Amino acid sequence: MRVHACFIPCAAILIGLPAGVVSAQDLEGGADRLQHIPKASPSRKQPSSSRAGAVETVRVHASHASHASLLAASGNAATKTSTPLEDVPQNLTVITQARMSMLNSRSLSEAVRYAAGVSDYGSKDDPRGYLGTIRGFSPDIYLDGIRTPDASSSQSFSIEPWGLEEMDVLRGASSALYGSGQLGGIINAVSKRPRVDQQNQVAFQTGSYSRVQGAADVGGALNASKTLLWRFNGLLRKSDTYAKNIKNNEVYVAPSLSWRPDDRTDFTILASYEQLDAGSTAQFLPADGTIYASPYGYIARNFLNSDADYDVYSKRQAAIGYSFTRRLTPNWTISQNMRYAHLDLSYRYVTAVALSADQRTLTRQALLQSANYNNVTLDTRSDLKLRTGPVRHEILFGVDFRSDFMANRRGQKTAPSLDLYNPVCRPISWPSYGTKTNTNETETQTGVYAQEQARWHDFYLTLSGRGDFTQSLTVNNLTAGRTPQQDNAFTGRVGLLYKSPIGLSPYVSYATSFQPQVGTTRLNTPYLPTRGRQIEAGLKYKPPHGTPWGEDFMLTADFFDLVETNVLTTDPEDSTYDIQTGEQRTRGFEAEGVGRLPYRIDMLASFTYQDPRITKTTVAAQLNQRPVAIPSHMASLFLKRDFRLTKDWMTGIGGGVRYTGNTAGALPETFSVPSQLVWDLQAHVDYQRFGVQFNGTNLANRHYVAVCTRSVACAWAPGRAVFVTLSYRW
Repeated sequence: MRVHACFIPCAAILIGLPAGVVSAQDLEGGADRLQHIPKASPSRKQPSSSRAGAVETVRVHASHASHASLLAASGNAATKTSTPLEDVPQNLTVITQARMSMLNSRSLSEAVRYAAGVSDYGSKDDPRGYLGTIRGFSPDIYLDGIRTPDASSSQSFSIEPWGLEEMDVLRGASSALYGSGQLGGIINAVSKRPRVDQQNQVAFQTGSYSRVQGAADVGGALNASKTLLWRFNGLLRKSDTYAKNIKNNEVYVAPSLSWRPDDRTDFTILASYEQLDAGSTAQFLPADGTIYASPYGYIARNFLNSDADYDVYSKRQAAIGYSFTRRLTPNWTISQNMRYAHLDLSYRYVTAVALSADQRTLTRQALLQSANYNNVTLDTRSDLKLRTGPVRHEILFGVDFRSDFMANRRGQKTAPSLDLYNPVCRPISWPSYGTKTNTNETETQTGVYAQEQARWHDFYLTLSGRGDFTQSLTVNNLTAGRTPQQDNAFTGRVGLLYKSPIGLSPYVSYATSFQPQVGTTRLNTPYLPTRGRQIEAGLKYKPPHGTPWGEDFMLTADFFDLVETNVLTTDPEDSTYDIQTGEQRTRGFEAEGVGRLPYRIDMLASFTYQDPRITKTTVAAQLNQRPVAIPSHMASLFLKRDFRLTKDWMTGIGGGVRYTGNTAGALPETFSVPSQLVWDLQAHVDYQRFGVQFNGTNLANRHYVAVCTRSVACAWAPGRAVFVTLSYRW
């Protein structure tokens, strides 16, 4: 039976600090001291108090979300090992559950707000997926260390923040551990998993766009010995969006089960199902009437350029897999992650073709698209720690495999024109199914990788290398054409970091990447993969233990230079084909601060300067131009302070500002999209186990365009949005 319900991404629910293990010394600082204890990731094995020689512990249950740290202890995704953030020769951000909750992250785009180097295209809450960039390139999206479908297309695998423990933003080339991928970086989401110290929670949220949402996160032990643990995350939502007649309804369930027969073994089954019934919030409007006034004024912000009776985005996705970890000896661990994912998509929308000479009539085209996607991934690795003289080693060796199948069908047909200032909707004549695109694509990738992390005194050396073997076959069902491709590639990374006694850690790194390209040249030669290289030099500051002004914050600053080659560009002999002589690069500077300042002020701060350019192309007008929709400047600051009123009552307030510089509105840059400055607010009140949280975005209700990719493809950003979340924890 097909369920028609609603509801999507939220994580802005107050999530109290789960029960943690704290020594008696930690308790001496009272409630304020507890706020500095970072929450352990569920993907890492929790220490068992039953082991011989274990220190006596006190188990503390806190009741307020802000007690969990905004700064994570380590970044597993960067090295696939439990390496502290300050020891990784790379700029990365770990977005904790507490941070997502504080910001009311309703989607992946909203979760990455306030992170350096990351743009989110105005946070339009686009149900198709994440459409932003990292360092000027589209990132790859991973879930639990395993890649999901391409997030830059409408077939993306949705990531629900309510089901996440944390998110990792890795900047720069990551092919040395993860295989084929974009040069800019990856975003890795980490699923919630069963915990011995599970804190249950139910939440209800309402607010702008007639939003009504309920969510639950419950779990516990199935037996007295607590070797079998369970957890269930669920979310239901019925909501409109800022775009007229576009829904954002979701059903999401994510059960998980863990078996931990001893303190050396962890086998966890992870499953999820998501049903998304929505429409495209990526409206396609002309620059006339959005960027600047037309003779008739401005187009309404909630204007629908599509059709309420035709527009739909309906997605059903399911996934099941497992995570297995076994510590063979105190210094040797093997692990394996596996997932099978399936996605079905039905997508109908009307897009803009051109603006007529009267500057008010939009010619349009109706599109009918469907996709069926199957994906199997398997990653097996061994992690060995040893010592040779004064050098400490951590050696990682792994093999992963990925198999993808996608059936893509697309039809298109001329749609009735639309008067932008006096719209009269006429019936849309549906395109024929699969007449424009009708392909079946299969792809496999096998990768073998190794990594050495060596520590000598205060020097940390990271060496990573990987060989990949990819095969793909694209079958065009319209022409009976078959395009097989086979690409092998080696990528690597080297990084060196010096950790000084005062907490300053300068580092430098070099990394490479590759990404296969589907298709052939005019001479029927298969495209080569794009190749990328990155140089990064930076400085991290993490106050050493015992620093008087606090130690629960970290500052990072870096310079980077990224170059991607083999980029497709128009064939000068025949413009209907492409050749691979293009090149794109991004140079820039990033700075980020995360954590707790003196006087118990929580902080998120970032600044980005980047200069993305097309450095080689056969199209003279595009040479040295900025790619569309990539800002050169970004900056953000969020500060929050909590106040304990009584033993049972706590309150807090926080506010933030986000600045995004102007972007190119077309290529070549015939016009630009103006810069943006928006304000956010968060406030909460907690009484014992009950919590009320208020979140507001774009508080000044600024009217601005989020993004343009061509002269008739501009989209308004959402206006002011406010939400109230009621929660109960036990």
